[in-house]
Amino acid sequence: MNYLRARSLDDALAALARGPRRIVCGATDAYAQGGGAVSGAPWLDISGIDALRGITASGSTLRIGAAVTWDCIDQCDQVPAALREAARTVGSRQIRWRGSLGGNLCHASPVADGIPPLLALEARVELASSRGRRQLPLSEFVLGRQRTALLADELLVGILVELPGTAERTAFIKLAQRDASAIAVVAAAVRLRWRDDQTLASAVIAVGGASEVAVRLRGLESLLEGAPREAIAPLIAEAPMPELSPVDDRRGSAALRHHWTRVAVRRACARCEVPA
Repeated sequence: MNYLRARSLDDALAALARGPRRIVCGATDAYAQGGGAVSGAPWLDISGIDALRGITASGSTLRIGAAVTWDCIDQCDQVPAALREAARTVGSRQIRWRGSLGGNLCHASPVADGIPPLLALEARVELASSRGRRQLPLSEFVLGRQRTALLADELLVGILVELPGTAERTAFIKLAQRDASAIAVVAAAVRLRWRDDQTLASAVIAVGGASEVAVRLRGLESLLEGAPREAIAPLIAEAPMPELSPVDDRRGSAALRHHWTRVAVRRACARCEVPA
């Protein structure tokens, strides 16, 4: 195995310009794949690049470096609640110390914990190469199971989210087969904006684990707009969710995933209620 530890962002981008590399940061996903992880393209370790760390706010925009760990996200009060709640559910404490937000997005698992809250926050990703930089909505970056729009010479360098307003609340719910550290069966994140009369001005709802990639439930978002708080749970229980296409696997059946999607969305919305 060929291995390069980049000391700067320029070093990393120059290495990618010379040819494809297996990018690793916390390497938590690489180790989980067993012996096959060392084969294939040379490894490019970006964990020592300071420019990929840090969480900074500029006006209403929060920028999270791609190498920021889950533990740092959990400890940062600037980060919206939904993403901090997701950070607390990721693996064990050791994984949260090493695993990075950028790695979670690039791995592009259907049950990646970071994707639903970032979709609910309408996040954008910042991609860099020796040719320059570009931004994409997260919804256009994750293309399928372990497939992204990242080009061979590009590196994910940051994630940008618009901070919720004072009338908005966000929340994340993860449902798994046990309460301890576990991979999600279904996860849901919501961002709700309330009017002064306790009706819902707008809703953004994202679900992971019930389709090939995490998706927005735009039909349910429209249905909930204008609803009073007491009507939200009944609407969630009865709403069609055509965006979902869950599979049957060893963690749960398609029917279970449909049911748990409604449970997770209802619980996340309940966390976002404002005092009467």
